[in-house]
Amino acid sequence: MGPRRFAAKSWESESSAAAAAFSEEVLSREGDRFAHEIVASIRAEVEGLADLPPDVMAELVKADLNRAMDAISERRLPNEAELSVSAANATNLARSGVAIDTVLRARRVAIRRSCELLREAGAEAGLDPDSQVECIYRMWEWAEAIQVADAEAHRAAELEMNGHGDEERAWFVRALLHGTLSPAEVSGRATAYGLLPGAVYRAFRARPAAGVDIRVLSRAIETTGSDNGFGVLMASIDGDVCGVVSRRPKVAGQGVVGLGTETDLARLGSSFELANRALETAVAFAYDGVVTMDDLSLRPAIMSEDHLGERLVSRYLDPLHELGEFGATLEATVREYLDHGMRIDETAKSLFVHPNTLRHRLDRFGQLTGADLRNTEDVLGIWWALQRRSLDGRVLASGT
Repeated sequence: MGPRRFAAKSWESESSAAAAAFSEEVLSREGDRFAHEIVASIRAEVEGLADLPPDVMAELVKADLNRAMDAISERRLPNEAELSVSAANATNLARSGVAIDTVLRARRVAIRRSCELLREAGAEAGLDPDSQVECIYRMWEWAEAIQVADAEAHRAAELEMNGHGDEERAWFVRALLHGTLSPAEVSGRATAYGLLPGAVYRAFRARPAAGVDIRVLSRAIETTGSDNGFGVLMASIDGDVCGVVSRRPKVAGQGVVGLGTETDLARLGSSFELANRALETAVAFAYDGVVTMDDLSLRPAIMSEDHLGERLVSRYLDPLHELGEFGATLEATVREYLDHGMRIDETAKSLFVHPNTLRHRLDRFGQLTGADLRNTEDVLGIWWALQRRSLDGRVLASGT
C-alpha cells in the first residue's frame, strides 16, 4: 500500500505556489535555528537516543529538513534519492541498536515541531492562512512517505542482524546480479538494504585465498567497499561472495575479487558478467587482490581462445624442445625479456648474465622459431604463447 495522501490543494493552486516559495525562503533564513530547536525537542521527548551525539543528530535533522523543504518548494513528494538517504539513515540507526519505535517517535516529534516552526514563521512573514495550511499539509505528506521507507529499511537491518534475513537477502542479490528484476522492483527493495537507486555501483564476485575464512573476506569487502558503510550488499553464491559495492574494495592477501564496470542497479547483470570473467581469469593466472578486466589485458581472451593459444605455443615454443634443458632456458630468457620491457641491461641483470650472453640467447631463439623480436606481431604472439604455457602449467599442477 502506498503512502496516504492528505487532502491538500492542487500542486498548481495559488496557495501551493505561495507555500513553495515560502519554504524555500524560510529554509535559507531559519534552517539552522529550526534544526537546533527540532533536536532539542527530540532529545527532551524521546528516550533511546542518548548515545547519539547532539552534533550528529543536528546534522541528520538539518539534512532531513533541507530535503523536505526542497520537496515542498518543488511541489512534489519525496524522490528516490531522498527516500534512499532516509532509508540508509534508518539502517544505520538499526545497526546502532536504536529500536524502530524510537526512530518513528523521533520522526513524529521532528515533524510536529517542524510544522509548529513553519506556522510561526509563516505568521510572522504575513503568509496567508491557506498557504500556511498548505505548507503544513505538504510537510506531513512528505514525512509520511519517508516514514514508510524508514520502517522498511529498519526492519531489513534488524532481520540481517538477527540472522533471519539471510535467505531474503541472498534472493535479492541473485536477482539483482542476474538482471531478473524490473527497475521498479529494484528501486522498491534497494533502499531496505541501504542502496541508493539513483547511484552507481559495481558488481563483484570474490573467492577467499587458501586458508582464509570466507567471512574474513566478506568483512574486508564490507568495510572498504563504500565511503560511509552503506552502498555494499553481498551474499554467498555457489561458494563465492557476490554482490555490489560503491567503490573499489581492498582485500590484500585475503583472496581475489573480480570487479565489474560501474552501472546503475537495474543494469548490474552486464557488470556481473564481467566480474565473473575477471575472477575466473584472475584465479587461472594466479592473481590476487581486486582485479578488473582492464587489469587483465588479453588474458581473458587467452582463457577462451584455446585453439589460437595452442597454435601460438606450437609456433613459438615447441621448436625449443629439441634443445632440451637449454630450450627451457631460452623460454625463460624470452619471458624475462618481455617482462622487463625488452630492455637488455635490465633483463641481463635480472638473469645474472652478461648482456652479450642475453643477446646470444635471443638470437638463438629467433633462429629456432623464425620469430623477430623487433616485430610487433611476433612479440605479441610470443607473449600470448608464454601466457598460454603458464596457464596450462597451472592447470596441470592443480589436476583440473
